[in-house]
Amino acid sequence: MTAAGWMPLINELKSAVAARNRAAARRCVQRLLDGQAPLGTQWRSVCEFMRVSGEISLALRSMDAYVAAMGHAPQALYSKVVLLTQCARMSEALQLIERLPADIPDRAGHAYVRGNVAMSLGRFAEARDWLEQAVALRPGWGPAWLTLVSGVNLATDTLGERLLADADAARRQAGGDYARYCYALGKLHADRGAADAAFDAFAQGAQLLRRELPYSRSGNAANATQAMSGYSAERLEHWGAGRRRDTHRPIFVTGLPRSGTTLVEQILASHSGVAEGAELNIMQHLAVQAGGVSGDALSAYEAGGGSADALAELYLHLLDERCGSSGRIVDKTVDASRFLGLVAAALPQAPIIWMQRDPLDNAWSCFRTFFIHGVAWSYDLADIAHHFHLEEQLLAHWRRALGPRLLVVPYGELVDDPTTWTSRLLAHCGLPEEDAPYRPHATERRVMTASAHQVRRPINRDGLGVADRFRHRLQPFIDGTRDSTT
Repeated sequence: MTAAGWMPLINELKSAVAARNRAAARRCVQRLLDGQAPLGTQWRSVCEFMRVSGEISLALRSMDAYVAAMGHAPQALYSKVVLLTQCARMSEALQLIERLPADIPDRAGHAYVRGNVAMSLGRFAEARDWLEQAVALRPGWGPAWLTLVSGVNLATDTLGERLLADADAARRQAGGDYARYCYALGKLHADRGAADAAFDAFAQGAQLLRRELPYSRSGNAANATQAMSGYSAERLEHWGAGRRRDTHRPIFVTGLPRSGTTLVEQILASHSGVAEGAELNIMQHLAVQAGGVSGDALSAYEAGGGSADALAELYLHLLDERCGSSGRIVDKTVDASRFLGLVAAALPQAPIIWMQRDPLDNAWSCFRTFFIHGVAWSYDLADIAHHFHLEEQLLAHWRRALGPRLLVVPYGELVDDPTTWTSRLLAHCGLPEEDAPYRPHATERRVMTASAHQVRRPINRDGLGVADRFRHRLQPFIDGTRDSTT
């Protein structure tokens, strides 16, 4: 069939996208792929649409169609490497980029991607070699420096002097890249015990990022209010009654970023019955399907012919797409607190865990961390206090609405008594006792968050009291915390 012969189906796909008809769009893409439609470079756009929709299988098939249309050119294959990293297929990404020429996309970019992928897989020595090549080829490059120093003690490592020597080159980088360099510089000063210099470097990076992603207090507060609206213990019990679908597979771990969620994910993912854990970002698709996050939105969705079972089917389908169909999965998506009503209604058998950490330690850890997907409230200490207050309100609400289904885990207690808390976590999730979760640092798996190095060490108390030597610079957070409670 000629390209013109495919136009009716292409137009049908466009109509489905405009109408937000996920099922129809998926069927159209499947038919285009099955019929080997000659879309040429347009397959890349189809691929991206499927990826952001969570339809990983169709995204990968569309990328293969694009690669074939481009004659398997190295640049096209590199596009597949990027897609594989976005889909958390790190081993496949590494295998593919190892076969590509070293100048694809360019020498520095090639070394950087290989270093990042190796880092996520826990291959730290290999990652360091590639990332050192990247900064040698592109001096001052913030992204490469930030990943390179993440697991290094810069108080003693010679990388610290190289980082300082790159300062002039770093200042010539674009804003976002220079911000990353500032975060790396902050770690250098923190490792060396220079608290004020560390704070100033982190603050400079945060200021650069804040220009690109401003924080709306009113918008965040409105979102939190919507997330809680219309959900009570009684209504959730109503939505959970008489359900036919088995929904126990996912395990939700939430709480503020840097509160210990990755440690809990690592403990649970060490169990033989748990296949994977990650920041999955699937819940947002349920909110789009339901027309919002509130209980009222869910009721309106049901009145229009939708159902909580349909939302469960969507979540579990996208979970299979991302993680395969076997084993329990830990979902530790950031801001899950804003979707817990939908989660509780659609997936009534799924356990929920909420991590809590000392507020000052948590605030400092958020302020000093570069979040790859952008966390607007983390760039200003007073904004951090505002967001923390909203999360406290959400926790109080979900405790009332979810009762014993929500397990709140204090980070300090977990690291002081990991045996007791690991046992409680396993019991809460319905997982039988076994040895591996009690030594999670020995579990080899990819970790794609800022805690990648920490969770590969035995559980320790190093995360307690980390804000103490910066307390004199954290007064805006302390004042903001007081203001939010008066």
